[in-house]
Amino acid sequence: MLLLSRTGTVCAADAELRDIDVSSWPCLGSPSGTAKTQDGLERNAMKNRPPVDLGGVRVEALDTAGFLKKVREYDAHLKSQRRGELSETEKANLAQYENQIVSLTGWLVLAYPGPPETTNCGDRNFHDWHLEIFESPSDHHPQIGDPTPIICEITPRTERQIFRDGVRLQAIAGFFRSGKEYQPTGHPAKQIRVTGFLAWDDDHNGRADVGGKIDNLTANGFHHPWRSTAWEIHPVMKVEVLDPSSNAPPKPPPTPSVVSTQSRESNANRSPEFITLTRPVAITIPYGETVLQPGQRLEVISRGPAKIRVKYLDAVYDVPIAAVE
Repeated sequence: MLLLSRTGTVCAADAELRDIDVSSWPCLGSPSGTAKTQDGLERNAMKNRPPVDLGGVRVEALDTAGFLKKVREYDAHLKSQRRGELSETEKANLAQYENQIVSLTGWLVLAYPGPPETTNCGDRNFHDWHLEIFESPSDHHPQIGDPTPIICEITPRTERQIFRDGVRLQAIAGFFRSGKEYQPTGHPAKQIRVTGFLAWDDDHNGRADVGGKIDNLTANGFHHPWRSTAWEIHPVMKVEVLDPSSNAPPKPPPTPSVVSTQSRESNANRSPEFITLTRPVAITIPYGETVLQPGQRLEVISRGPAKIRVKYLDAVYDVPIAAVE
């Protein structure tokens, strides 16, 4: 299944971060992607920066108000809306701004896969993940009158590490966009801290994209303006959940037909058992499909003759015994 992006182009139907291998990605050796203009090449090169070791790196910690104050000052210095309008001196200033690593703390109200674009060589599989970070949590997806978010993006070059850090978007976002639809994930948005490079996405710097409040919803169902600034954290290199116990999603009850009362009682008195996958396993999660990757370690709930019931993202799924180490 393919989805429709904000701009009407087709995007991937992925519903979760992946342990993705970029060795076959056409853009791996081409950080500028397939852009045809000089400003597009420069913009893509900023978005496609590889992750760096954050140990010992000075990271400026910002909340949403601090982030917006900081980048408004940069906008005032640049005095332009697009890279192509900048002088060489102004481009040198922009390079200093974009070479900073910062962190942003806010609420992940909405997440979704990005569309194919020149940044990723038009590839549907190797796409960015959009995180819409708000100052406050919300019990609804973005609507008219709501404030606009700060956009942060996980890229193919940073997705694997964030996945291996244990981050799952369905577990921390309040809503997930699938096609034209905004689907609740079943729990409140989590307060998170994202860390990465500051980037100026001047391709989205017009009035239709940037504004303080959402004015309208298009026929696609997307909100406009959809961002509070053209400045982003892109690429995101690290995602941390703050106080994850404060609004953790409720755990589903066990299925009596599979796990008996006697087995539940006995399980409570033993140490958890874990299995490791040796091949990919596709599962259906609440708002799409995802693939559990080889090497993933999962807690065992029960065993059957052909399948093992395991815990993943606070829900229970069956995996074939043939896929287990």
